[in-house]
Amino acid sequence: MRGLLLAALVEASLISWRDLSKQKVLPLPSDYVAVAILYGALGLLPAKAAPTASLIGWGIVLATFLNLFDPTQPTKLIFPGQAAQATSGLGGGAAPSNATVAQAGGLTTTLGPSGPQYGTPANPTKAT
Repeated sequence: MRGLLLAALVEASLISWRDLSKQKVLPLPSDYVAVAILYGALGLLPAKAAPTASLIGWGIVLATFLNLFDPTQPTKLIFPGQAAQATSGLGGGAAPSNATVAQAGGLTTTLGPSGPQYGTPANPTKAT
């Protein structure tokens, strides 16, 4: 159980260091609550599974250190046979989130995310 506790403390310190060095602010309390819940759940495993729980805990610390959970940074890992690609958001031609379109009879309506991937018409007519 000591290995898991040490991993939780290192995880909390990594979160603090990352936020203080990059954003110059203290981390949100919810970051610490997430660490407590995650490592607390690992601590609830039976004593026979303590080495496995510690290994999982240290794996999470390693993933945090390598920024594998950071949604703002693209993953830098490239597997064999794959080309490096940098994509973000909804993809290439993402439409505006709220588009007003004209319907038959002069009525207008506001749609949510529009585009062929959401099942809306391919060429909506904008209202003037």
